[in-house]
Amino acid sequence: MTHRERIETAWDHREPDRAPVEFPVTAQMRDDPRCKRLIRLAEEHADNFVGVSGYDWGFLGHPAERSERVLEDTGGYERIEWTMHTPAGEFTAVIRRPRFETGIEDYHWEKRYIEEPADLKRVLSVRLQPRPPLSDDFKRAMAAIGDDAVQLISLLHPLGTLVRSANMENAYSWLLTAPELMHRYLRVTNDYVIGAVHAMFDEGIGPNFTSAAHEMFIPPWMGRELFDEFVFPYDREVYAAIHERGGRFRAHCHGNCMGFLERFAEMGVDSVEPLEPPPYADCDLAEAKRLVGDRMLLSGNIPSQAFVFMEPTEVRGLVREAIEVAAPGGGFTLRLTGGGGGRGAERTAAQAERNIRCAEAYLESALEYG
Repeated sequence: MTHRERIETAWDHREPDRAPVEFPVTAQMRDDPRCKRLIRLAEEHADNFVGVSGYDWGFLGHPAERSERVLEDTGGYERIEWTMHTPAGEFTAVIRRPRFETGIEDYHWEKRYIEEPADLKRVLSVRLQPRPPLSDDFKRAMAAIGDDAVQLISLLHPLGTLVRSANMENAYSWLLTAPELMHRYLRVTNDYVIGAVHAMFDEGIGPNFTSAAHEMFIPPWMGRELFDEFVFPYDREVYAAIHERGGRFRAHCHGNCMGFLERFAEMGVDSVEPLEPPPYADCDLAEAKRLVGDRMLLSGNIPSQAFVFMEPTEVRGLVREAIEVAAPGGGFTLRLTGGGGGRGAERTAAQAERNIRCAEAYLESALEYG
């Protein structure tokens, strides 16, 4: 089977020739000579989803350009101001970005773009204007991918994007203190997304879509009551539009998602990842397979955030167990849950070395047991 055929067979809930194993090669790996063997394994055997361009979502749906200004540079970290320039005005954020021994970048938000209801009202003060889908970008990406991967087109998720763009405590409080404003924003932006979905399909862009939002709608952030009011009805409309055109939707959802998997399936989610096991979250993979394994492609469950502390033998055991409980009958792909497998999750050179060895064990054992 090709990599694409293997994933699509599993997504159709049929057994492929082996369990698909996801492992993208990152720029950090290519820059590290210690990763040569890991890269060879991944390029030959990994079965990946690849993000491709389909639509320019701008800033909360508005066309936007971002400028950057360094406010402070101490040598140990930088403070940087980001400004989004939109038809609704300028929105600014400030981050603090430290420097690590390994060169891996991370940052902390000091200020978010949306701070108060007046900012959200400003977003709504200018009508969202449909833009042409990125047909040429999509065609170039698909030509490059061929049968080596399955494409995923990113969707704007109105609530998830707002929460990440706002002072988070304030944004969640507005669900209770300003529900009319939140529903107005969600109605306007959701309709815009649905229109963009149909425009993309009209241009031959599809059929698989994704967003990284649902981890923001589960505990500790939100409970079932708020989920059912502010997430379920809006998301169900978007996924219905995708299904109407023959497409599928894959949700990225870190965190304690077990209590919401059935609700995701009822909402129209066709796949969910990364299904983090305890103690990092609460996913019992065998129970997830029993609950929704016939309705969603389940992906993940290998805690790569712990690779910097683990031994390769431990990784092999986790891979074998995940395949045994979730691969029968299809509907499963192995996936790392913490990102940075091979490079990216570590902060010291010694951790980087351990991370690489564990990532090699992940791929090797996937081929052996899969």
